[in-house]
Amino acid sequence: MTSKQTILAILLLTLSLTCIGCVENTQADPDTTINAQSVEEYDLAAANNDFAFDLYSELQDGGDENLLISPYSIFTAMAICYDGSAGNTQEEMANVFYYPMDRSVLRLSAKDYIHTINNDPDEYELTTANALWLRKGVQLKPEYESAVENYYSGKIEELDFANDPKGSIDTINKWIEEKTNNKIKDVLNSDAIDGSKAMVITNAIYFNGKWINEFPEENTKKEYFHPSEGQQSSVDMMSTSGFYNYGESSKAHIIELPYKGDDLSMYVVLPENADIGSFESSFTLNEYNSLKMNMNTDHEVNLWLPKFKFESTTQLSDTLAGMGMTDAFSNANFSGINEEADLTISRVIHKAVIDVQEKGTEAATATAVVAEDGLSYNQPVIKEFRADHPFMFFIEDKRTGCILFMGKVEHPEYDEVTPE
Repeated sequence: MTSKQTILAILLLTLSLTCIGCVENTQADPDTTINAQSVEEYDLAAANNDFAFDLYSELQDGGDENLLISPYSIFTAMAICYDGSAGNTQEEMANVFYYPMDRSVLRLSAKDYIHTINNDPDEYELTTANALWLRKGVQLKPEYESAVENYYSGKIEELDFANDPKGSIDTINKWIEEKTNNKIKDVLNSDAIDGSKAMVITNAIYFNGKWINEFPEENTKKEYFHPSEGQQSSVDMMSTSGFYNYGESSKAHIIELPYKGDDLSMYVVLPENADIGSFESSFTLNEYNSLKMNMNTDHEVNLWLPKFKFESTTQLSDTLAGMGMTDAFSNANFSGINEEADLTISRVIHKAVIDVQEKGTEAATATAVVAEDGLSYNQPVIKEFRADHPFMFFIEDKRTGCILFMGKVEHPEYDEVTPE
């Protein structure tokens, strides 16, 4: 047997937005999902969203840090690894990601979703790209190579990892920058690649959209934001009003902010109080779906939302292993990729950036819907949605119901200025 080689999976995304919106989701049944025998039986969006909440529950620690992930980016990059897995490695990955054991089902579903995302609309920019970077001399199985190119639209390129690691790193980082409109830089550091690495798998998402109804810039004022821990801070608080899709429960309020084109929306979920750690530790996909199902546009909503902008880099190897995907990092079977090399995953890196402001955001799709007021014989009920303490957000593709991005805001971008 040859010396052990490693797969280096790089997962990245770019996100910038101005609003929240989403559509009704279903929840995946693990047994039905994993054993699906056809595209009609397999619900990729449900699988992605279940994985999204599973991963979020592992990453949130009740602390006071912002969090941003792209479940779809991670789901897609790991699907390329999964396509070459076998035996116990395949079973573990299927259980963690809700992949079907029948690879052809996942391939066809993934191809359809990639086509939907990359359909080049006029109202916003939303693109995803995949690439597989090989060390010179590593041979892929023909079936696997064909699957990467035909079902995942993946670019395949050989690089000299052994003799020119810096040049290889620069090439991959440059590709990432180009695919994310220069929003994601330097994902791979100087020690990420050497002669022991067999390949690098990358996924990039770029989203640039504007709200259907922009926040008037003259309404933005300095106001206090109350984090879970520590002192209140001054933030740029946007505000507007309209007949938004809105709902509430005893635990939280939810509002949908759609982007132009009405294909994507952001949902903002605002807990009743600033203790978001307790809220997110018990907030499930079922509760999220329940909140959305109870939304309506019956009432005018006065909305306050802080501008926020941050980036995050997350090492996911230990997290995924803790979720049950252990073999892939130690005793892997990726014989579907290459029979000669003993391949394992060495590192999973996820980097994201988000920017929410009045008009919209580069690297984020937006669709905002505001209904006009009508005549009423009853005293109108006006709801208030004041996001002046930590909240969660979701950006979804309304065409598919797939969560593309999710996270929480503990500390919006702000200047140290005391409100008047």
